Amino acid sequence: MRYAAPALALLILAACSDDSTNRSSADAQADALENAADQSTDNAADVLENRADRIRENGAVGTPGEPGSSTQQAMNAAAAADSNSTR
Repeated sequence: MRYAAPALALLILAACSDDSTNRSSADAQADALENAADQSTDNAADVLENRADRIRENGAVGTPGEPGSSTQQAMNAAAAADSNSTR
């Protein structure tokens, strides 16, 4: 019983640490999307900036470049928006 409180404290600390790591990863991914937006057409830039905002608010899914990740979905959506604007 005397080890329960320290063990609980360690679990809470680990959970907080993981959250801050995920948050900084999400921020880094959002920053990368905003950098890509600066080099994109207007339609693609709008999509990338909106996705960066959503990642900052809700976090990111997966690692960049991984199929289905937040950044990969954002890049695909930006490419589609750019493709639609040139038609």
